[in-house]
This record gives sequence, structure tokens and C-alpha cells, in this order.
Amino acid sequence: MEIWISNSQWRRETIVNNIHRIEVGTADSIWRLDNSTDFPEAAARLPELMDVFPQRSRTFEFESITDSTDQKIAEQCATTRPGPQKEKYRFCFDQKSGALLAKLSPQFRPKMTDYSCFYGIFRKFESSWFPREMACFENKQRKVEAQVIELSADSSPNPSLFIPPPGAIELGQCFGTPSPPVAAPLNPEPDLPRDSKQNSFVVLSMIVNMQGKTQDVQITQSGGAGFDEQAVKTVQKWRFTPGTCDAKPIPTEIRVEVDFTYW
Repeated sequence: MEIWISNSQWRRETIVNNIHRIEVGTADSIWRLDNSTDFPEAAARLPELMDVFPQRSRTFEFESITDSTDQKIAEQCATTRPGPQKEKYRFCFDQKSGALLAKLSPQFRPKMTDYSCFYGIFRKFESSWFPREMACFENKQRKVEAQVIELSADSSPNPSLFIPPPGAIELGQCFGTPSPPVAAPLNPEPDLPRDSKQNSFVVLSMIVNMQGKTQDVQITQSGGAGFDEQAVKTVQKWRFTPGTCDAKPIPTEIRVEVDFTYW
């Protein structure tokens, strides 16, 4: 469920079985509160899926616009000029209706990767058209899909819903030019679990705070019990140059892969 007034005033609640996440957006932060450390990665991807359009305050410079008529729906795609990290965005629209059919957004996890979302079955909501079916892919691998069941207008939501809940963790909300955290060159390597003679890897999500330290480390893809423990212990010691928004440090969520190689 999401209650949205503006980019600086919204609330999202995600429930998966007994796991509950609350997110509140303010002018420059997103406050997150989980009742469990086992929040599913697929559910964590839903905000990226639902953010159909980029922030209104962000300015794009486009280097090319191309037409495609060999698809079922004739589309026009606009590709941006490379950004500070050579990242590019791509937006594809239905030539007839103008509806956004797909977008490609570069993601930093911490390496840059392509994250593409596709939208379909548009229906009118008040004065706008909104997609009812969505799916996102990372490097052509399907990550999450969703259907919108209901949209409704609420003219006077309770203001208390937009107060950050006690105990929530702060993330930066950037409406300018973001830059991802950069790992320190001498961060420690993980040790193999005792008596292990196999290779493995663990994927973690974590927040790099404004001091460059890691917090809220969570396992999004397990490599096995011993590997998971060693991976979490290792990244808790890592340090970063913090992520920024318009050159100002902000708390930033990233995903990392910790590799274990047996020689």
C-alpha cells in the first residue's frame, strides 16, 4: 500500500507473510523500519518497479531519439548523454498514445548494471494513464513483476502517517545528481569458513552512512551458513567514501557481492 502526496511526502507499507516494512519519504530522506532482517529481495525491488517516472527535479540531456516500427506497438526511444559515471538512461514511449512502455536505469550495486522495467495495460486514473502490469530485469534476468489491483484518491490523508516511525533507519533521497559510495582500497578480504574447501559468494544489501561506515547489513542471496556469517562480519569492517547528492554526503543503500574462492 502506498499513500503519495508528493516526492517529499509519501508513505509505503509492504507486507510479505509476517514480514512488514514501513517507508516514509520526507523532503531529503527516506525513513525505513523493518520488523525482520529477512525482508525478501524481490519485495525490496517493488519501489524501483513502481517509480515509473524519474524525479521531476532531475534534468536529462538526450543524445539520440530513435523510432522502432518492428514491434507490436510502434515506439520512440530517447537515450540520455552519459553521466558522471558514464551511466545512460533510456525511455521508450508508445508513438500513438505517448504512454511510457519501458525504461532503462543504471544501477550501482556497487558496480554499474542495467536495470530495465517494462509497463503494460494502461488505464486512466483521474487525468493520467497508469500501467497495471509491470516487470523489471537486471542484465536481462527477471527480478520482479507486479500487478496494480486498485488506485484510489484520498483528499485528506492523516498527517501522522508521514512522520518517520521511531527506530527507523535514514536513507538519503536525492532529487539532484547522485554519486554512489566508493569502497576504500584497503578494505579487508573475507576469510573462508573453517574447514571449507568450496567456492561460494554472498550478496548483501547495506547502507553506507554519511561517515562512510556500513549499517543495516542484510543477506539478499545466501552462500551457505558459514559463508553468510563471514561475509557480514567482513563488510561491517569496510569503509567507503560516502555517496553524494549534488556533491553533499547522504546515506546510501548499495548491494555488494562477497566472493569466497578456495585455492
